Amino acid sequence: MPDPIATKSELLASLRATLRSEKFVEVVTPVARKANLGPGRRAPAEVAGERYLRTMIGPALRVNLEFHPRVYEIGPCFRPEKPDKLHAPEFTMLDLYAAHESFDFLIALAERLTAPHIRYTPVRISVADHIRDLFGIDLRREPLGDLPVRMADRLRLNEQTPFKAVLGQFVEHELETQSTRAAVFLTDYPIGGDEPCARLTPGATATLNRFELLVDGIEVVHGYEDEVDGHAFAERARAVDLYDDEQALAWEAITAGRVPAASVGLGIGIERLCMAATGIKDIGTFLQSSQF
Repeated sequence: MPDPIATKSELLASLRATLRSEKFVEVVTPVARKANLGPGRRAPAEVAGERYLRTMIGPALRVNLEFHPRVYEIGPCFRPEKPDKLHAPEFTMLDLYAAHESFDFLIALAERLTAPHIRYTPVRISVADHIRDLFGIDLRREPLGDLPVRMADRLRLNEQTPFKAVLGQFVEHELETQSTRAAVFLTDYPIGGDEPCARLTPGATATLNRFELLVDGIEVVHGYEDEVDGHAFAERARAVDLYDDEQALAWEAITAGRVPAASVGLGIGIERLCMAATGIKDIGTFLQSSQF
């Protein structure tokens, strides 16, 4: 069995070396934050003032584009959800942002960061193309229309099920299985999912510049081009209950001209990349220590 401590250490060193060569600078943002996403969405932190442990690194990192065009952070995140082989209440993320870069740049960067650690050459699968072939709806030219209802019916879900949940299950059942013994970039996600930060694809009606990289059934990387239209972003984020004080503060800085609206960002689950690198499908193997 591979040494999990050495595996994780070497992987982190490799990621930092690649990012350094790409002119990214490492920053540290607060782990305990003011934004409360509501009951059960964030773990409370017993520090001065009302604080909650971050579920992601996100907006607090993005505002540092005011000072440097390429930034990243590697640090702990916390989610109050039931642990299993793929999820842990505390885990490590790498998040990064780059100003004035393209979506293609971001996917290529994700490949450079992960290539030394996965055994497969990634292929790309378009979620929008799969939907077009299955339902006859071309989301590059058409709105969602009755897609949420038809998709729910295909999955035998109640038609009142939120589209965010329906889409998540659809992608899991229809497309994530294609990453078995392979690496797959899923691209061209529809609007209405769980990543409202992503930019509406220029020239398209209902697809986003967003991707996920799955390796042998495990989601390892997610990335997106940031939405440059503040109103559109806020509207989509509120629709799926993901607009909070942190997002508002980031847009304040963007509106004031301190932070560029045009940027790209991605996140890598460090323990999950370790799992993909070794074939060990148990996140607990790569956690820092026992839970004291």
